[in-house]
Amino acid sequence: ISHISPPMTSTFDAKGAVTEANLRVVIVTACFHVVDGVTVTLRKLIRSVKRRGGRVLVLTAPPPGGIKEEGTEHVDSVPLLSCCTGQNDYRIGWRLGPECEEKLRAFNPHVVHISTPDFACYAARVWADKNGVPSIATWHSNIHEYLNHWGITGSLIRPLVLSYLQSFYWNIRHTYVPMEPLRQRMVKEGFENSECGNTLKVWGRGVDTNLFHPSKRSDAFRLRHGIKEDDVVVLWVGRCVVEKRPDVYVQVMKHLEERYPGKVKGMIAGRGLYYNEMCRLPNCVGIGWQSASELPRVYASADILCFPSRVETFGNVTLEGMASGIPVVAADCCSGHLVESGFNGYAIKGIDCSGYQEAIGTLVTDRKLRMEMGMNGRKRAVRDYGVDAVMGQMVKNYIDSANGVPFQPKSKLVGLYVGLCQILVYGPYMTAHYVGGLGPLEWVGICFVLGVLVIYVYGGDSDDSDNSYSWLIGVGLATGAQLSGAIAKVLFKYYWKVKTKWNQVLISATAYVCIIVLNPVMGLMAYSFAAQSLLAPLSILNLVWNAILATLVLGEELTKANMVAYVLICSGCLLSSYFGIHKHESFTYDELMSLFRAPLFLIFMTVEIIIGIFAAYVSYSGERLYPPWVVRIAFGCLGGMMGGNQFLSKSLSELISTALRDDIHILFSVGSVCLIAGTVAVLLSGLRVLQKGLKYYTAMSLVPIYQGFFTITMVASALVFFREYELFTVKMAQAYSFALLLIFSGISQMQPPETDPDAEKRGAHMA
Repeated sequence: ISHISPPMTSTFDAKGAVTEANLRVVIVTACFHVVDGVTVTLRKLIRSVKRRGGRVLVLTAPPPGGIKEEGTEHVDSVPLLSCCTGQNDYRIGWRLGPECEEKLRAFNPHVVHISTPDFACYAARVWADKNGVPSIATWHSNIHEYLNHWGITGSLIRPLVLSYLQSFYWNIRHTYVPMEPLRQRMVKEGFENSECGNTLKVWGRGVDTNLFHPSKRSDAFRLRHGIKEDDVVVLWVGRCVVEKRPDVYVQVMKHLEERYPGKVKGMIAGRGLYYNEMCRLPNCVGIGWQSASELPRVYASADILCFPSRVETFGNVTLEGMASGIPVVAADCCSGHLVESGFNGYAIKGIDCSGYQEAIGTLVTDRKLRMEMGMNGRKRAVRDYGVDAVMGQMVKNYIDSANGVPFQPKSKLVGLYVGLCQILVYGPYMTAHYVGGLGPLEWVGICFVLGVLVIYVYGGDSDDSDNSYSWLIGVGLATGAQLSGAIAKVLFKYYWKVKTKWNQVLISATAYVCIIVLNPVMGLMAYSFAAQSLLAPLSILNLVWNAILATLVLGEELTKANMVAYVLICSGCLLSSYFGIHKHESFTYDELMSLFRAPLFLIFMTVEIIIGIFAAYVSYSGERLYPPWVVRIAFGCLGGMMGGNQFLSKSLSELISTALRDDIHILFSVGSVCLIAGTVAVLLSGLRVLQKGLKYYTAMSLVPIYQGFFTITMVASALVFFREYELFTVKMAQAYSFALLLIFSGISQMQPPETDPDAEKRGAHMA
């Protein structure tokens, strides 16, 4: 940890007793700009401290655009993988940074409040210990339980994450959790360590019952979203990600539409990976993220709140729904302390949908029961969860900590253990971040230097066995085939921008000629001039042509990261063409048929089938069992592997050449018919899987994965089926492998476009 300032005199020794009026608190959190349960709670707490005369400094990761909110300082941070959160504006802090630490020293806090177990919060805690400033922590997210929704991957890394979290909180005297059942569970999980002397305490949550009020109900708001007066609205509030159980909400809404057609409407307030899928339901409407001023109206204008998440630490959403006067149907494990079944809603046991369907169905048909339960929940929220009393308790905790003796963990090994966990958790992530963070000029320079070195070392060992250079014709035809396919895709999109009928007809006709005639014909002809392993990497040029044409024709923006990706891909294609096999071998009908019976090929196909079955299982199971990024890779793998079996297309090209040269009747033999059928089947199947995947994921996030597996399969099948590996020398193989590495490095650098239209507005949501 860098930039740790020299110890200073503790605030208690220097200033005397701390009171509400002179309290200075530093709150360290991950993403203060993102609207979620953590920031909602922290902003309530900040307002409470300021009303009492205290001051607050927030250390947090920068929002999109990097604009500082008043009272905040930005720590050094890295993006958190969107597959973990369903949003791409989450970041994790990894150190304070010199500017941030200077502000921290000038603020001279009485207490440091840690709200997130990331590296920046750890650095802030170390700074507090070295400078005699007490620190406390609050627990907001059951991070280790999120991993239960990540399938096998989550199960493997969960012990490491749990160990890291335990050791992180052992170094802090008091960690405040939202409710007693959670505290007891965390004690059993080892978050309290008698050797270290840390303790877990309860600090609940509160709600502003004046802000969240039944009087905020708005018929105009409902009408604006197509909801009639007598419609029953079932509300979802929060991130639409796998651990929040959107699958339950989807099944409930489908069931309600079947049972009460046209009577029930769903409203989704939030964003995330499942948002589009939820909004596609015919009886649902998505309204995205809502500001602090709009959210109370959303709650009050609904009739039932459905909150099936089983990973909540308290359930702020449940409490806000209660304060707004609507009944709540929620998971008993997270909201059972707030919801009493039959009194103010229903606390559902178990993980299946039937309990939610039955409970919400009962409320849909009984308006009087909805009103009664809603008022019961409102009364309980006002009586037991007023925000002033709850936030006042934390202010008292601040003062007690500031006026106490700074905590020193009893175990001297804890720091070493924390450091080891951090190395294991953050080391690989930070390495990937730094490599991925290289700018365009750095990548171009690296590629240029490496390319020159490869050509210098291996340039004299290229395959010049075919002096006719017919392989150049094959490369040109393959490149043209990819270009024609890209032209068709861009023209299909450009079609909708043209208003004149005859121009639309001309554009449409040109696109169909490119995709139906030029693309397959040029692709098949290329195989008559060059080896498949030489042409295989060129299939990835489809991505490059798409980007260039989309920029020139459609005016789409080309990001710097993607420019780097395309430079890497093109460099790899050039090197693979130069160092690949330039000799082209022709095959007779009998030779082709014998290749299908070769033992090595049969082993290859067996392995491919096993991988394909597993990928198909993951794709079929979907995000109910696996995290989105795993399912996305499964779709890309399955589609790419099926479409990448281009040894069939190459064989068909050889078969046609043989038939035209020797005997046209060969095309009507059993083997030829099977070959033609197989070629068409794998191409259509691969495209069908890709089409299915594009139903759930953006093209920019799925197509590169598909194209990558397509290329891998195409190269592997060429080396195995046609035994082209026998023609490689050692140096050629090394250079060819490096070319493939460049191509796949380019694919890994590609970034999908921003898909959340509200992302730039979120900074002001909680102001």
